[in-house]
Amino acid sequence: MVNAGRSNACLTCKRRKIKCDETKPVCSRCMRACLQCKWAQSIRTPEFRFVDMNQAVAARHEHFETQRRLWMPMSPSKALQDDRETQAINFFACHYMLEQSIDGAPNPGLFGLFKPAFSSTSRDSSASMAVSALALSIYSRWRMDGVTEKKVANVLGGAIWRLSKDLNGADTRRNDNTLLATLTLQFHSSFESLFGSNKATIVHHLGALALVRGLGPPESWTTLANQFVAYILHVEVAAAIREHRKVHPELCYWSSVMTATCMQPDSQIDALGIRVADIQVRADNILRTQSENCPEPFALDTLLRDIQVLDGCLVHWHGLVLNAWGPFCWCQDEVVFPPIQTFKGACHVYTSIRAARLINIWRSYRLSISLLSLQLISQYRGRQLFDAEESHTIEDALVKRIRWLVDEFCASVPFFLGNRTKIGTVADFDDSAWRFPTCHDMTELHDTKGRPAEMKGLESTSHHKSRAIAQGVWLIMGNLTQLVAFFLSPASLNSRLPLKNGQLAWICQQYLRNLSLLSLPWTLNKALEEEVLTGVALPSEENIIAEARRCVQRVQQGLKMTGD
Repeated sequence: MVNAGRSNACLTCKRRKIKCDETKPVCSRCMRACLQCKWAQSIRTPEFRFVDMNQAVAARHEHFETQRRLWMPMSPSKALQDDRETQAINFFACHYMLEQSIDGAPNPGLFGLFKPAFSSTSRDSSASMAVSALALSIYSRWRMDGVTEKKVANVLGGAIWRLSKDLNGADTRRNDNTLLATLTLQFHSSFESLFGSNKATIVHHLGALALVRGLGPPESWTTLANQFVAYILHVEVAAAIREHRKVHPELCYWSSVMTATCMQPDSQIDALGIRVADIQVRADNILRTQSENCPEPFALDTLLRDIQVLDGCLVHWHGLVLNAWGPFCWCQDEVVFPPIQTFKGACHVYTSIRAARLINIWRSYRLSISLLSLQLISQYRGRQLFDAEESHTIEDALVKRIRWLVDEFCASVPFFLGNRTKIGTVADFDDSAWRFPTCHDMTELHDTKGRPAEMKGLESTSHHKSRAIAQGVWLIMGNLTQLVAFFLSPASLNSRLPLKNGQLAWICQQYLRNLSLLSLPWTLNKALEEEVLTGVALPSEENIIAEARRCVQRVQQGLKMTGD
């Protein structure tokens, strides 16, 4: 008996439980996801014929074939063995490797360095193997439930072995691809530390510093080497601020050289980050003297003035990029079901996810130094180091600024997380229901100062959706962790910084939701996880805050970098 209603979908789409267009030999769903399209064996004699493909399918096929020839080995048997690795790299190339842009967009960072660096590298180079290990780790953790962990270990071991050989050669040690391999392994270490809730070592980071020292004077560096150094500087600044230490002196020198000859906002914000780290260390030294004796009034006054000057520089930086990158206020009338999760309807859009990330780094810098100022004034006001009336005026201004920065962080979250209501899978890239707010949702855009937008580096809706699903949860993680950690700490400052009604619970919910989207387990209660993900029928605010308090210390530990 023949079942007239039987589906003729490919086996891959059936396994993924998505609709198949039944196009043979490769359906469009499998082609977009770079997956192997498998079909059930038919009892009828197969009929072979040439099919004229339309332009859209042909273009996708050409892209897939280009990636396959670039990454897959020549041996057919080896290709079958490495099929999962090829899928992972194709996935990584599609959703992580960013294009270099000259239209005023932010520098794409490390992910933007892969394509130009790989134009002249071989499959078995240390750089290629390091990227393979990183791609497999991401693909395994987020898309395959860890089933390729053994493969990751093998490829990672090969990358480290190959890198050790490159480091022993005078020519290969100074090669850009050797530096890329080192930095990729550093990123891999940080990635794995987050999921394992362990402290990441900085062995590869220190190795990258040593390699750059051997490149010669900055004026002799290649364009690629300059971009590598900019990335190393960015990582070092972020680590120094997290660990409350000063930035490496050599990187301070590189930063001064690069900033003097480069007007890129990326380099400028990292140079300001060096000053934030320095301010933080000085403030820590003064606060440690509280239990011993009063700090020197001159030192305290100088520090507060330096903080004020630095904040002015940060405001100036933001003014330069505000009209080009955002934030722009999104029209809330465009919300579709399932609704994008916002706090009281506040939603900002940006020209790209990279631009949104840099703006949030800027907010993080201002928040950090504002909190330090408030803490210093609060703790030493009673020791007659400040004029009482003046200190109250300054404190009120700081509190207002901190609340505004927290509001701005909250308004940026939907741009990173969209309206996803379940843990991300490969199938998400084919689901037309996923909706992220973008600059394309409005006919007229103005920046927060009311000026007509002059956007630069505007990302398409499809590109933003792809990048946000793959990277958004990673990029917003640090900001949500910072907010939760501060407002759930027992510090006395919290009483001076009351948030809006329900804001703390909303931040905690988005933090827990972000953990789930990162596949970081935080509860065994699947019903609770689903409620947090969807934002529907949420538990009490007390329960959400309690869950966030329990998780934040473990995640913070995974974000720290220490020596071996």
